[in-house]
Amino acid sequence: MNKKECGVLLHISSLPGKYGIGTLGENAYKFIDFLNSCGFSYWEILPIEDIGNGNSPYDIPSAFSLNYLLIDFDELIKDGLLTSRDFKDVDFGTNPRKVDYAKLKASKTAILRQAFKRFDKNNLEFKDFQNNQYRYQYALFQTIKSKNHDKTWFDFRLEDRYFGTEIAEEYTSKYENDIQYFMFISFLFIKQWKKLHAYAKKKGIDIIGEVPHFLSYDSDSMYMSPELFVIDKRNIPTYVVGFPPDNFRKEGQKWGYPLYDWDYMKMNNYKWWRYRLDIAKQFYDRIKLNHFRGFYQVYAVKFRSKNGRKGIYFNGPGLDFINDIKKDCSLIANNLGTYSKEVSDFVDKTGLPSLSVVFGNFFATKFYSESFLPSNIKENTYLYLDNHDNLPLKGMIENLTLEQRLLGENRIKEEASKIGIKLNDNLSLFEKTRAMFELAFASKAEHVTLTMQDILFQGKEARMNEPGTVNNDNWTYRFLWHDLSNDVANDLKKLIIKYHREK
Repeated sequence: MNKKECGVLLHISSLPGKYGIGTLGENAYKFIDFLNSCGFSYWEILPIEDIGNGNSPYDIPSAFSLNYLLIDFDELIKDGLLTSRDFKDVDFGTNPRKVDYAKLKASKTAILRQAFKRFDKNNLEFKDFQNNQYRYQYALFQTIKSKNHDKTWFDFRLEDRYFGTEIAEEYTSKYENDIQYFMFISFLFIKQWKKLHAYAKKKGIDIIGEVPHFLSYDSDSMYMSPELFVIDKRNIPTYVVGFPPDNFRKEGQKWGYPLYDWDYMKMNNYKWWRYRLDIAKQFYDRIKLNHFRGFYQVYAVKFRSKNGRKGIYFNGPGLDFINDIKKDCSLIANNLGTYSKEVSDFVDKTGLPSLSVVFGNFFATKFYSESFLPSNIKENTYLYLDNHDNLPLKGMIENLTLEQRLLGENRIKEEASKIGIKLNDNLSLFEKTRAMFELAFASKAEHVTLTMQDILFQGKEARMNEPGTVNNDNWTYRFLWHDLSNDVANDLKKLIIKYHREK
């Protein structure tokens, strides 16, 4: 068996800091130091592409974009591109525990525009960077959007609505400075990322990043390369991606993403997807493939459906594609959800490590599966107690009925007995969460991932996302350094050492 390890799931945006959102600056380095000091082996983050509808890091306008909101200003001061006067009286939001995206987007864009004015456009690295076809394509797309008042591409003025050579030439000749600005912010992000990633490597911390499976309908690829998708003559899909009814949403979900035309992609050996993974390899030590079942089949509903109740399945590229791309990638199959045996078999056949979220199996009265309890978890697994789509453990337990709590406590004790852990007779709420930590660490799973919310014993107020909803709380969570006491860090360190999961 491979060496056991553990890590923490926390998106960069959730880090503390003075600029309204977590960034690639000082606090990211401090977080790596925390992981290193406790003995964690990896830091798992959410997608770093530009965010779209509802500020979701999974609703992305391009596979080759980067989230400019995560760029750190102090690093730009060191580079001579900003001064502290550039932030005077700037409102980044008033609540240090929540990201105020409306304020942040406006203020950050204005400041980055100021940095661009001071930037040497003849910088040789920057000139070379502009030769990247896909980064340039996104910069061009953003420029066209900006000149169309940031409308979706299907609401552009008629002469811009269907992309072609004439549009590209017109915008390239007229708006070169705007295109360069959008290239500039990607250039800055990559520069700061490389520095941070090198520091993580020095400290022995892997970074696990996630590649979103789908693209927004309002994306550069949909606009500029519609042949990649299943659409009609007007570039409108007849079916869009959804998710079948489950514990989160009884009516299912309509995500609205266009379906990939895998038959077309196969004709050029999946060039677009291969390049996408090549980029991911440059950013991450391990790559988590979001909605992994999409490589087997995708649930989709009609374009004008109101929800996800009535859908059909479309086939993905299948096992041959996965077996080919996994040769030189450290891939993780993100296969969360309730799936058929066929999908589970597909994941097993890939041989990739997969995910298991176990909380629901402690307290569930329905959909209960003993195979997902810690005593039965397979070795080749990334085990989570919960993730960014769930309430933190404390919040989940507080939401349970008395019957569910008693049921869960009995299952925790049964699991502890099977694994050989001694627990108190009457467990407090805090002790229940820590007992679940210990069960996870004692399991056979080679990889155990904790969320920062659970480490800090935070409740429903700290939820990162509620699936199927768009609201002002989703994706806004941040923690503060004083939440993380020495006692918490020391207890984690002891637990990691006790179960031989230290790096």
